[in-house]
Amino acid sequence: MYKNYHRLPLAALLAACCMGAVAQNHSELPPILKDMPQSGSMCRNERLPGAALSGHARQGGVEASCALPVSGIGSFLQKGRAAVIDTRQEVDFAQFHMPNAMRMDAATIRSKEYLRDKPLLLVGDGKSDRDLYAHCGQLRSQGFRSVQVLTGGIAGYLAAGSTVSGRTAPSAFEAAQLDPAQLWAQSQFVESLVVVVNSPATAELLPLASRVADAGAQAIGSAVERRRRERKGLLANVTVAIEGPMTEESFRQYSQAVAPTPLLVYAGGSVALKTFLRSQEAAWAAMARGPKQPRCG
Repeated sequence: MYKNYHRLPLAALLAACCMGAVAQNHSELPPILKDMPQSGSMCRNERLPGAALSGHARQGGVEASCALPVSGIGSFLQKGRAAVIDTRQEVDFAQFHMPNAMRMDAATIRSKEYLRDKPLLLVGDGKSDRDLYAHCGQLRSQGFRSVQVLTGGIAGYLAAGSTVSGRTAPSAFEAAQLDPAQLWAQSQFVESLVVVVNSPATAELLPLASRVADAGAQAIGSAVERRRRERKGLLANVTVAIEGPMTEESFRQYSQAVAPTPLLVYAGGSVALKTFLRSQEAAWAAMARGPKQPRCG
């Protein structure tokens, strides 16, 4: 019978497939599929968690002991067989990196048995390091002896005036700049603090951010001190979001005000942020609806 299926028209094949699916005893389905409503000839789970799709859930819970400040690099490098692993893209690594660093994706480390007994320092761009802290905890739980994350990443490393290898490194001010997607990611990271300066429109889009009306460095420093008093533990970085351009001199003053915590800046404005969030909401909604399913027959 099966050898003649290639002679049947497509519609007949689809009908035969769907009839077979309907005839199947429901009790014979795997348990995970039994409570899924049918959609055409297929089953789709309609109870997907919205927070997991939308990314609105604020995430944190990293191990504070994973964090290594830039000031601790010297002591780290004195450990026997210490390895600095740069997790950025190859093109960024080629442009500049910490001396003697090796480039490797964080997810790849777990398959490298020769790294298990070495002290490891994971280095990211400083703008999206939430995943690095998660990798740190995972690697430790999988038997890696010593794993830490450079607080502030390569951006914080540059801000400290440290030496780099490679071609041309950006200035600390250039390395600290965020785009709308990176700003949103920082606002969702519990171990990060976003301070919105005199921009009600941006503050409305980032309800979890702190707000200050004064653009002075003292006001920024006071916001950071409040965060340190209210929440003990790791403060991975501080992001200052302003409406309009920021000067390098302002960046320097803000950096001093929040030290020793690394500083990031967003000066893209509320319009760019709103445009990004609208496009992201459309993508989240499409994911929540799921793929279109063909009708049976």
